[in-house]
Amino acid sequence: MDLVPSLQTPDWRFLMIYFDEKNEEANGYFYQCLKTRGLEYASFKPGCEIQDKKKQNCYLSICETSLEIEGNQNIINFLKQHFFKKAVFIKFGSEKFAINTFLNNSIFEIHLPYEFDLQSTVIEYLVHYVIELAVGEYRNLPCADAASSNLVDLLRKIAARDVTVLVNGPTGTGKEVVSQLTHEFSSRSEGPFVAVNCAAIPEQMLESTLFGHEKGAFTGAVQQNVGLFRAAGGGTILLDEISEMPLSLQAKLLRVLQEKRVMGVGGSNETPVDVRIIATTNRDMREEVKASRFREDLFYRLNVFPINTLALRDRIKDIIPIAANMVFKLDQQSNTHTLLTREAIHALFQYDWPGNVRELGNVIHRAHILSSGNKITTADLIFDGYVAEGSMNTADALAAKLQNEKA
Repeated sequence: MDLVPSLQTPDWRFLMIYFDEKNEEANGYFYQCLKTRGLEYASFKPGCEIQDKKKQNCYLSICETSLEIEGNQNIINFLKQHFFKKAVFIKFGSEKFAINTFLNNSIFEIHLPYEFDLQSTVIEYLVHYVIELAVGEYRNLPCADAASSNLVDLLRKIAARDVTVLVNGPTGTGKEVVSQLTHEFSSRSEGPFVAVNCAAIPEQMLESTLFGHEKGAFTGAVQQNVGLFRAAGGGTILLDEISEMPLSLQAKLLRVLQEKRVMGVGGSNETPVDVRIIATTNRDMREEVKASRFREDLFYRLNVFPINTLALRDRIKDIIPIAANMVFKLDQQSNTHTLLTREAIHALFQYDWPGNVRELGNVIHRAHILSSGNKITTADLIFDGYVAEGSMNTADALAAKLQNEKA
């Protein structure tokens, strides 16, 4: 059973992390990584209450102690007394990478197979892997680059104001992730987050999808549909690839933004909507306006607070935390714990990533499938760009690797 019932657990004490009080350098690095990712925390020594009242709503509580877990009833009693739902103990210098669990996965004991070294990319990977295990249920941005950390700070400020946001960036750079994070940071986080790809829905269906329709409004409308705007009431609607929206529908969206009311297809009355709008695009919207493909008045309505996402090659320090996030999610599906070798991490840094984070996800997913011994090596990494330069496509390269392993 869990340490305490979920309903009795104050949010700010959802998790506790134990660091070795003697390893100040390692502790400091964990704190730095948590802060960079936008995760608030409060730290304290054994036997002391958290003094900083500003941190009463934080997600993490961190205690620096050298206590042992197994057989230590004092630790269990302390966790129950203070309503902690989950605890993570971190130990450096173990023989191998291992994760032990106690009390039905309420307590995790993580063994890291290295002495702490700030210059080690493997240690950096393991630290972010541990953070994923600890806080994976709490939305944050896996990052280490200063530009991404600054973006997290900006998103918190934007989220506090109910303004319309336009997110612009190359394909595969995480525009939807940024949109979701803005929603999670906002006062609307308990409401729905509804995403719609404006490029994926046929033009004749997009209006009824967004604004709804009345029964009998058109052939096949056998019942009323409230539409996604009303379904997102009290929350956030994401209009993905807004630049692909037909001009005929742009005028209707403009009216919704102005009046905060919608009327479904075949309807005669407008309905108020309380929803935050976030739009994304990978195009230069000013050029779209100049080319008369996008309404200028709608552009300015959407561009209240513009955000730009960067290509992965322009924030390479994010590669390790993003890779750790991806490997951890795959490990959860396969019930494994996978290590990225130093050579594999070096190879990830050397690649240009034309497909950005989306391509990194493909490479990691392939490598996870091909890996053995819970370890991803350079032999497991197959990059689309490198394959394209040769005579084989990606499928042929995968087949050749599997054939070589059989030989």
